[in-house]
Amino acid sequence: NEAYTEFQKAIIFDPGNKEALNQLGHLSALFKKYDDAISYYKRAIASDPNYSEAMNNLGVVYMELERWDDAINSFKSALKNLIYHSPEKAYSNMGYAYYKKGEYELAEKALKDALLRNPVYPVAYETLGLVYVKTGDDAAAIDKFKRVIGISPQYLDAHWEIAKAYLRTGERDKAVEHFKIVAEKDSDLKRSREALEYIELLK
Repeated sequence: NEAYTEFQKAIIFDPGNKEALNQLGHLSALFKKYDDAISYYKRAIASDPNYSEAMNNLGVVYMELERWDDAINSFKSALKNLIYHSPEKAYSNMGYAYYKKGEYELAEKALKDALLRNPVYPVAYETLGLVYVKTGDDAAAIDKFKRVIGISPQYLDAHWEIAKAYLRTGERDKAVEHFKIVAEKDSDLKRSREALEYIELLK
């Protein structure tokens, strides 16, 4: 990979080049070389202990490995930097980690903190919707999935989740409307077929 080689060259000339180390971490994570990614991100953070971007990225790798507590600690570290330019990412990721741990109140708080910082951040709305699904509040979940779709109409995960929520609330026509979008546009063939099966059942 050409980019990987260029960033490697950059850290040969400057071993503390935090941006190059962060990018090497990102590329390693893309290729699922998670140990390498963790190493690069830690080196970037050692170079600049206030480098929130690398702390957030490190947390994302820990989430891939389902190391939820390590992930949460990384996101908290990222948020200690008061001039971090995109704190909504760390709050939203932390909310997802808490959601996966089943700690729904903490998840809700973190996600609402994300949305205070960026009221049009669809990922936070989606995860908040998933939290409400788990806590049995389909009306609140539907509201959040609607917000996702309002911001990003092609967000197929939200169409899928809102369709299932409408199914649970007995709003069959609305469920079919969103299942159709998933069936037509989703590149995930398994989910696309499942959406078609729901449509057939609901006719």
